[in-house]
Amino acid sequence: MLREQIFAAAMNRIEDRRLRAQHEQERRTDEIMQKIPEAVTLERQLRSVCLSVMQIADGEKRAERLRQIQKQSEDANGMMRKLLLANGFPEDYLDTHYSCENCSDSGFVNGERCACLQHEIAVISAEQMNARSRLSLCSFESFSLRYYDDLPKEERSAMQRVFGRCRQYAEEFDPAGSGNLLMIGGTGLGKTHLSLSIASVLLEKGFSVIYDSVGSLLHTLEQEHFHHSEASGDTLETLLDCDLLILDDFGTEFDTSFSRSALYTVLNSRINAGKAMIVNTNLSSSEIQESYGDRILSRLLSSEILLFYGKDIRLKKRHSRAHTGSTGGAT
Repeated sequence: MLREQIFAAAMNRIEDRRLRAQHEQERRTDEIMQKIPEAVTLERQLRSVCLSVMQIADGEKRAERLRQIQKQSEDANGMMRKLLLANGFPEDYLDTHYSCENCSDSGFVNGERCACLQHEIAVISAEQMNARSRLSLCSFESFSLRYYDDLPKEERSAMQRVFGRCRQYAEEFDPAGSGNLLMIGGTGLGKTHLSLSIASVLLEKGFSVIYDSVGSLLHTLEQEHFHHSEASGDTLETLLDCDLLILDDFGTEFDTSFSRSALYTVLNSRINAGKAMIVNTNLSSSEIQESYGDRILSRLLSSEILLFYGKDIRLKKRHSRAHTGSTGGAT
């Protein structure tokens, strides 16, 4: 989807919200007119005031007449609010309650894009990228700690804390304040499952989240950079703007000068902007330093580090199914 199409889709979503808010206000107005007879008189008075404004001719007395009409409108509104309260309704029950108070669901404030429009653009861009991701969303409910029962007590307790920390991260997520997570551990220990469980919770809450392998994302960036591909839109901008970026399988991508430069740009830009990230890797810190150097290592180590312990759970599952037919919990 091209940038113009993403913008149009975002505007359609905002327009839908505006129409829903207006239809709901009309429904509430009809309800009040039926339940409170006195409100009908006040509503007619307010409409009369509005018509008076349209009928004022230019002249010396225009400003004074406008002040009088404004005073009448304020008095009628005040009486309506008191009437609503007296009948058990909120005083703002007849107001139009837009999703965004800044732009009244128009998408613009003083000719500039409202933050709500920017958010919708980021969400739709992320949706388009995630549709091409090789990863599928997971849930905390399908993550089973029983696969760590055979670990030493300290490591089993560490995995319980990792699981709890991931749930807390999802529950308390703040795009500007949650910080970054660096998940380190061998293959099949649950790093991808837990990071995608976080993604699932945040997507339900309306945050923009992008999740994919580092190799896949770098391949897309390379295609756009060298071949001027427009099929995916502006991927770099989308990676930098989303609320949470999840980079899976860090360290398995094809190593080139472009991939290193692009990876550093993404990491450094998001960290400098205070944007949240989750990075999953099978590499130790020394292996990261050897493969990527100090610049990228220092960026990654500024994250909260979650160490994963155990043996490949996928192998345990296959072994369990072969012997008992049990499907078990996903990892």
